[in-house]
Amino acid sequence: MNDPEKDNESAAARNLKDAGCCDEFVDKFLELGRDGKEKEQGRMLSHHRAELLERLHESQRQIDCLDFLIYKRRRDKA
Repeated sequence: MNDPEKDNESAAARNLKDAGCCDEFVDKFLELGRDGKEKEQGRMLSHHRAELLERLHESQRQIDCLDFLIYKRRRDKA
């Protein structure tokens, strides 16, 4: 018979991995869940989300720089 708690942990672990979390993060998150520390889990998720969002913004700034150079080169050739 399937253990719903283990199934939930496996699904959470897969989701965290897909979200770019390292093994250490996943292990800590699952441990907190087993200990009933949902607030700490929430803080971990919020912190990781903020880090991802910051990386996204940094990538967008880099793309903007490249777009400007592409625009400038095309304009200067015209």
